[in-house]
Amino acid sequence: MPLADIRLRFEDVDQANKPKDATATTIRARLGYQTGAFAGFSVLAEGDFVQHIGAKHFNDSINGLAAYPTIADPDMATLNRLQLGYGIRLTNAGADTAPDLKFTLGRQRIVFGDGRFIGNADWRQHEQTFDALSIVDTSIPAATLSYDYVTRVNRVFGPNSASGTFDSHSHLFNAVYAGLSPALKIEAYAYLLDLKQAPMLSTATYGLRDESNFDLGSGLTARFNAAYAHQNAYARNPLAIDLADYLGEAGLAYRGFTGLAGYEVLQGNGTIGFQTPLANLHPFQGWAEVFLTKPPNGLKDAYFKGGYGFAASPLFARMTALLIYHDYSAEHVSAAYGKEWDAQLEAQVDTHLVFDAAYADYGNGGPFPAKRVFWLYSTYRY
Repeated sequence: MPLADIRLRFEDVDQANKPKDATATTIRARLGYQTGAFAGFSVLAEGDFVQHIGAKHFNDSINGLAAYPTIADPDMATLNRLQLGYGIRLTNAGADTAPDLKFTLGRQRIVFGDGRFIGNADWRQHEQTFDALSIVDTSIPAATLSYDYVTRVNRVFGPNSASGTFDSHSHLFNAVYAGLSPALKIEAYAYLLDLKQAPMLSTATYGLRDESNFDLGSGLTARFNAAYAHQNAYARNPLAIDLADYLGEAGLAYRGFTGLAGYEVLQGNGTIGFQTPLANLHPFQGWAEVFLTKPPNGLKDAYFKGGYGFAASPLFARMTALLIYHDYSAEHVSAAYGKEWDAQLEAQVDTHLVFDAAYADYGNGGPFPAKRVFWLYSTYRY
């Protein structure tokens, strides 16, 4: 089966502490092929081809243009995934049933849950992948058990960057169970990160998350999420770390309308904050990405999200509008860290083609510079 993921994006960044605004038009062609299963084995090979269009008025993270804000999409032609898969049945089921024990060896995509701790960072043109052995067991009804041993993290900056990889001896454990109730899903995890190039980010994180959705009738649905994680130093980390991350969310959905209020606290100790170096960072703590690295004094994030999705024929199969507000402050001391508005309008043509426009506006940030970002992009997947 051929694989194609093509994204053309225009990005404009105005950042208060940079003398010049950044403007980048980039295109990503992710092309590959996945075989069918033969005697339980399958192979997937895929490359990323990223190229800017027009003048390079942005810091791509490796070109040294420090007068511009960073748009971390350097030009590259590189391997994205190359993996060997093997699957078997552990339970007595029909011959045509999918395997319930899967092994994957090689360069691969790993995403757990909502990507809060482990993800592929797919917002950038080149995604984050992992050189790993992955084992996934779904033989227990309503349960998914996963283990990954990661020897290398291939980061979004690409192979030409000094920050492009983390050599790793990391162990990732994840378990999801949805058998207690049709409305409840529980996730437990232990992520033991040993990152050679970033020893201060080598941590052991243990956590629990639940997601609950309740049908209230007449098209109304309630959603409640809660999570708690604890983080300690691990491997060669020289710091004393004893930090927590906790979150609560509540929301309602009604006939295309959605609303959600949430509060997340990532603790800090004055030296380092609770960190998530292998996460899908863009969706959390604002699209302006001011807090990709959590401040030493930690971070409190009170946020509200509202959205509306509707059919928009004949031009589009569906259109979706989203508006998000964040109010940030420090956790370890009393300090305001600013506010942010994020907005997005998405037009889905069909199952393959999507057009998007998005905007992020961060300001009133105390020690953090104001930042405004505008995106216009289209994505085709096959």
